[in-house]
Amino acid sequence: MSKKSSTPIYLQVAVDVAGRVAREELKLGQKISGRTTLAGEYNVSSETIRKAMRLLSDVNIVEVKHGHGIYVSSLKRAEEFIDRYRIKASVNELKEELIDLMKQRDAIEIKMNETMNSIVDYTSRFKNSDHISVNEYYLDYDKLIYEKSIRELDFKKNTGITLVGIKRDGITMLSPDDEEIIKAKDKLLYTGIQSSSLRLGEYIRMVYEIVNI
Repeated sequence: MSKKSSTPIYLQVAVDVAGRVAREELKLGQKISGRTTLAGEYNVSSETIRKAMRLLSDVNIVEVKHGHGIYVSSLKRAEEFIDRYRIKASVNELKEELIDLMKQRDAIEIKMNETMNSIVDYTSRFKNSDHISVNEYYLDYDKLIYEKSIRELDFKKNTGITLVGIKRDGITMLSPDDEEIIKAKDKLLYTGIQSSSLRLGEYIRMVYEIVNI
């Protein structure tokens, strides 16, 4: 018997015995082993066996004859008992699955709220800065031989721009990490004066040409 199951042990025993009756492993009128023997067979206490047999007796699957033993009394009742248990077990499983899905939904909603808050935060930063406009520079190359990080390229020092984000494969990364590698087809989001934008283009072409020499 599984002690990790939410189903009480005595009920697990009762269901198993009823299943044996339904499969006719235990015949109608057959005497069932004593409590001590059953306790050893199912590795449970005698009290658990007593509760299981009392349940089966209450639904007329077995008959307890005091001083004589426990006897199988109805195959039909055993089948009905198993059917009811299966339905209840299925409902309980569905309830547990629903609880798990609700927990997953709550986790997703929390993550969505965090992401939305980040978007609102970044958007408000840009809107509240009248003198700042965000520009894009498209690295229109099929492949870049070099693999350089933002730190290595040091855009601020070499071009005067401030890199605020990267658009890649339809996803915008705001405030990318300094170790992020710049790749072909990236769109660099940056702020800076007009001359800085020109310097950025020249710098990118220069680095690309150096690598291809």
